[in-house]
Amino acid sequence: MASRWDLGGLLRPVEDEYHQLWSLSHSIGAGGQGEVWLARGGRTAVKIITASTQESAEAVHARLRRIQRLPLEGIPLAGVLALLAPPKLGYVMELADEMVPLDTLCVSDEEDLAAWYLRTGGLNRRLRVLAKLADSIARLHARAIVYQDLSPSNILISADPEQQEIRLIDVDNLGLISAVSSTPVHTPGYGAPEIVSGHSGATTLTDAHALGVLIFEALTASHPFRGDEVLDGDPDYQREYADRFRLPWIDHPTDHTNECTLGITPRQELLSGQLWNLAARCFVDAVDDPLVRPPAAQWAAALHSAAEQTVLCPDCRWSYRAVAASCLLCRRPRDRVWVLRHGLTGPVGTEPKGSPETGDDVPGVQLSEVPLLDFTVLRRGAETALTARHTSPAPDQPDTVVAQVRLDGRDATVLNLSHSALWLDYQDGRPWREIGQGSQATAPVGGRPWTLHFGEQDAIHRWVRLMALEASK
Repeated sequence: MASRWDLGGLLRPVEDEYHQLWSLSHSIGAGGQGEVWLARGGRTAVKIITASTQESAEAVHARLRRIQRLPLEGIPLAGVLALLAPPKLGYVMELADEMVPLDTLCVSDEEDLAAWYLRTGGLNRRLRVLAKLADSIARLHARAIVYQDLSPSNILISADPEQQEIRLIDVDNLGLISAVSSTPVHTPGYGAPEIVSGHSGATTLTDAHALGVLIFEALTASHPFRGDEVLDGDPDYQREYADRFRLPWIDHPTDHTNECTLGITPRQELLSGQLWNLAARCFVDAVDDPLVRPPAAQWAAALHSAAEQTVLCPDCRWSYRAVAASCLLCRRPRDRVWVLRHGLTGPVGTEPKGSPETGDDVPGVQLSEVPLLDFTVLRRGAETALTARHTSPAPDQPDTVVAQVRLDGRDATVLNLSHSALWLDYQDGRPWREIGQGSQATAPVGGRPWTLHFGEQDAIHRWVRLMALEASK
């Protein structure tokens, strides 16, 4: 440790392969393979890797060179900007503005957990941060890349609780599925059962297990396998039993031997129905059968959906699920909430249609509306974005904003930001009103429910319908 410091008590700058010197500020993460230091200025970090032999150092350099050539565009990774000059082993990475490890959302030493949970962004922010994380892991997997060592210290998030930026660091663990090591590195508590037992190397499914643990931990402030007795016991007990899956999920439906009363409870009020079902599959079914483990893309879809279904308590500012009868923190009854219910107009059968050339009947497609489980909460006085995720079954760019809806007084204003027309059905028997590109239309709130269509009447398309969740009594 002393070699890091000069006589003035400051960290010695490190030099990269391009002879640029980087002044280090403080450590922002450490593990078995090295330590990550924030460079002065806050937008760059340096990972110093520990290598025991010259051969391992050369292997690390070769792996970092390969990682620089991986297809990582569009993924929020703190990529390798430059390798460190010998004899140092490591690399320089780029960050966003001031960032902190994800474990600041997972674990608190404070006595007042509710105050900490609220101060760090509450439920809504956690859902949005985790949705971005799950999206990022799903994109890696779609490119046949595994992360291998997903843990709270390897993910940085915005220090500002109003922001939701993320960066994946420790990218020296990245590898192509066909080339990953059979003895992968994992952080205790986040390794999948098949990795801990030595029955598998790193795969997209082992990444998905670590992701599931992170999601559950950040939302509930409880590790899924560390119950009250584990947390009260010694570290050896935790490593031997909880981290090796000799104890059940803390919310196992039938085995209550590992119950946890700590963290934010009740946990069922924090996770949506979709998220709870994914957690049960991940922490019960997939412990013995990894093939049933939910992939990252399913976690991402459920997290995005849950984030749009939260409301803000006007009294205590706690965000909670809109389907709940009251605020989880102060128990104030929920007011009436306006939402956009999502749906699909799709084929349900065939019906004869006359051919204009021959007059004969030919089979045609019969379309019908199918309501979906998802809905989006509208907040008065604010724009609610509808993205390609809501308007297309399989969008290439799911975060592209297609339309904005603003709720003011007794009216809602719909602004078309897409490259094609939208259609507004006032449900009063009149033809649908076309909303051209860049145009807007106004629809009443509180009367007959209206529907915004993202396709023409005789085409398969998605839609949203204004509805009310009535106030709890």
